[in-house]
Amino acid sequence: MIFPVLGIFFGWTWFIWAFVFVFCLVSAIKRSVQEASSGEDKNSAWPAFWAALSFAVILGGMASLFAML
Repeated sequence: MIFPVLGIFFGWTWFIWAFVFVFCLVSAIKRSVQEASSGEDKNSAWPAFWAALSFAVILGGMASLFAML
């Protein structure tokens, strides 16, 4: 029952999740490789978390679309 709902949700919002994934992944990589200023951490955890979450939504949506076939 949940697979059709996730598949339909992902089917209508796939372009948003792809943009969020790429944007957050690039932001996390950029923040992790740049040198931290004095006393600051690199603070790449939140962009990495959002990239992982959006990638999980993409994979779950693709799996639910394949399960509906």
